[in-house]
Amino acid sequence: MKTKEFEVPSDLITEFAGALADHNLTNEINGVNEDGEILIEVSYNKNERAAVFELTELLDDYYEESEESEEEDD
Repeated sequence: MKTKEFEVPSDLITEFAGALADHNLTNEINGVNEDGEILIEVSYNKNERAAVFELTELLDDYYEESEESEEEDD
């Protein structure tokens, strides 16, 4: 079994938790980093890699939208 740790911004936690539940991924909350992001460790098997990739894309999309929003504000 492999593990991957995600740093999830608090405004994304509801959507991220929903994706975890949709895929029945084993996970553990390990605390909060200095930026206030929630540290979530996900354990997965080879056949669950696509679900973990989906979580990664969810975070990537969030950060891309945040950057675009900041650029528009400038």
